[in-house]
Amino acid sequence: MKKFILTASLCAALAAASHARVTAFGEPASYGIKPLPESAEFYDINPYTWEVFASFDGDKIIGAKEPRRTVFQLEAYSASVMEGRRVGEFTPVASLTDRGAFFGGDGYMDLYYSAPVDSKYAQQAVFFGGWKYNITKYVDIDLGGNIIYSTKKVAGPGLVGLGGESWRGDVYAGLSTNEIFLRPFAYVGYDPTYDSLKFQGGFNPVFSLEELTAIRGLSIQSQIIFGYVKANRFAGDTRLSDGNYWRNSYGYIQAESNLVYETNSWRVFVGIGWACHNDGKTGPDNVNMGPDNFVWTGGGVGYIF
Repeated sequence: MKKFILTASLCAALAAASHARVTAFGEPASYGIKPLPESAEFYDINPYTWEVFASFDGDKIIGAKEPRRTVFQLEAYSASVMEGRRVGEFTPVASLTDRGAFFGGDGYMDLYYSAPVDSKYAQQAVFFGGWKYNITKYVDIDLGGNIIYSTKKVAGPGLVGLGGESWRGDVYAGLSTNEIFLRPFAYVGYDPTYDSLKFQGGFNPVFSLEELTAIRGLSIQSQIIFGYVKANRFAGDTRLSDGNYWRNSYGYIQAESNLVYETNSWRVFVGIGWACHNDGKTGPDNVNMGPDNFVWTGGGVGYIF
C-alpha cells in the first residue's frame, strides 16, 4: 500500500518523448488487465475498465492489492539522447519506474534525472506516465504525457545555446500490440511549450535467451523509433535574429538494444544505441546543433521491489 501511495502521489502531478533508454513507453499493456475471451471478435471493446469503475471498490480501482513492478536503477551512457539528437556526452542517470493495476488497466510512470558531466549541457529531470488498456483482443491504447525540467534553457529536446525554455512537456496517445512478433507501436503527441506536433512509430521486441544459454532471466530487449517533429516555436518564446520564431521540422531514427539479466530482485544491462536525423549540424545564426549521426553505449544496475 505504501508503494502505491508513492506512485499515486507522483502520478497526480501529471495526467512523448523518445529517450535513449528502453522504458515502458511503446510497450503493450501488462498489469491490471483482463483479457477478452478467445471467442470475442477483433472489433469487440473490452468492458473491464468500466466494470472496475462501476464496482465502486476503491482497492480494485487503484489496484492496491494487485501485483506491481517498481525498479530503482542507476545507469550511465556515453551520450544522452532525446528525439534523435545528442543532448549530452557522458551521462549518469538515476531512475525510478513503476507499473501496476489502475482503473482496470496498466498505470505506469518513469521518473529519472539525467546529468551530463560536461557543464555545457543541461541536466534534465523527466517524469512521464500514463495508462495503458487492452481495448480489443489485439490492440492496446496508451494515454499519457511527460513533464521535463532543464537546468538551462533549451531548444527542442535539450539543445543549449539556442534560447528556449526550462520547462516543457508533451501529451500523447498511442496504439500498440503484443500479438505481432516485433510488438509495433504508433503515437502522436503535442508539446504546447514549443507548439510542436510529434509522430512516433516503431517496435519493442524482446528475445528470451533462456533456451539458448540455459540462463534464466537473460534476454535481449530492444526499441527502434521512427519519429517526426514539426515545431512552430522550436526555441519557445526566443526569437531568431530576424525577429521570427524558429519554425523547424525534422525526421529521425533512434534504436537501442540491451542485453539484460534479471532475477526477482535485481537487474543489470549493457547496451548500444544509434541515432540519426535530417536536421543538419548547424542551426539558425550558425549555432552548432551537434552530430546528426552517432552511436552510444550504456549500462546499469537496478533493484526490483
